[in-house]
Amino acid sequence: PPTTTLTQKKHAPAPSLPMSDSEGKDQASNDIQAAVRAASNDIQAAVRAISRDTKLTSQEKKARIQELYHNSNEKLLGNRVDQDESAKSYHDEAKKILGCKHYKRGCKIRCPECRRFYTCRHCHNSNEKHKLNRHTVTTIMCMSCNEVQPVGRKCINKDCGVTFAKYFCGKCRFYDDESDRDIYHCDECGICRRGVQEDFFHCNKCGTCVSADIQQDHKCFRGSMDSNCPVCGEYLFTSTKPVRFMQCGHCIHSACYVRYVQHNYTCPICRKSLANMSTLFNRIEELVESNQMPDEFKNTVANILCNDCEKQSTAKFHFMYHKCQHCGSYNTQVLGKTQLNPVKGDGNNDHPQDQSSS
Repeated sequence: PPTTTLTQKKHAPAPSLPMSDSEGKDQASNDIQAAVRAASNDIQAAVRAISRDTKLTSQEKKARIQELYHNSNEKLLGNRVDQDESAKSYHDEAKKILGCKHYKRGCKIRCPECRRFYTCRHCHNSNEKHKLNRHTVTTIMCMSCNEVQPVGRKCINKDCGVTFAKYFCGKCRFYDDESDRDIYHCDECGICRRGVQEDFFHCNKCGTCVSADIQQDHKCFRGSMDSNCPVCGEYLFTSTKPVRFMQCGHCIHSACYVRYVQHNYTCPICRKSLANMSTLFNRIEELVESNQMPDEFKNTVANILCNDCEKQSTAKFHFMYHKCQHCGSYNTQVLGKTQLNPVKGDGNNDHPQDQSSS
């Protein structure tokens, strides 16, 4: 007789019940955590492989590892944007001009470190504890349609296609929609600067662009622009405000200089005179001569250091000013004073003895 084969009847799976909101969020969170763990294992393996590669220099290894982490973050986080980041910001809200208080522009830039969108680097730096390196920006968001996209001049959304700004620099990731503002990119400086390029020259000594009008008289030293304004404290090299080179070679904001010289005539850094002070020094000399010292100070001399020629000398002690014996400047500081006493017994007061004091 034929063999009977017993088969087990398969039951259809029970229909799944819809998850609650809390269960859905927990599941999404678990999925993200699982993806992060898997990606983390892959990244660690890739980092070890790069570190063991003897053909790469330490700088090349560092650059590849940074690129690896950046690309992994892009894959994990995608183009998600928080609601507050997607909101439009305005340079002039009444006129509906997009941008911020610093610039007119139609897009926001994403910081690769915190992955948040800001209208410009200044807005970012005033809200975050770290600084935004503009050259590392790879992603922007159109404020007209909220399309997240690579850095570019126009929106890639075919239904939008707006031009973000009249001026765009792909090297600096810089946008500016001001119609009456001239801007150019200087490769030596590595940033964009205001003005017409033909009106400026790049000084390789101080490492910045300087007006061609003062090229023959330009005085500077290495790193003079790599400093803060001595009045307001803002970093000068990337400042958007006009900068002035003083006679000594130090730099200061032009507006700060105008306010400063109303009450001072020396550099706030090195104390050298800011201009030809011969007229002022003549007035000071007249003032000193008309205000003689009391008899008790007639034999007192001051040991002085000239801030202009940087040489030491002596001068008759005075409560107010002391003249440099080398260059004639009254821009001096007192290092100490010496009391000259006449030699006793010979009745001659022309042979003094020194008695120094500080």
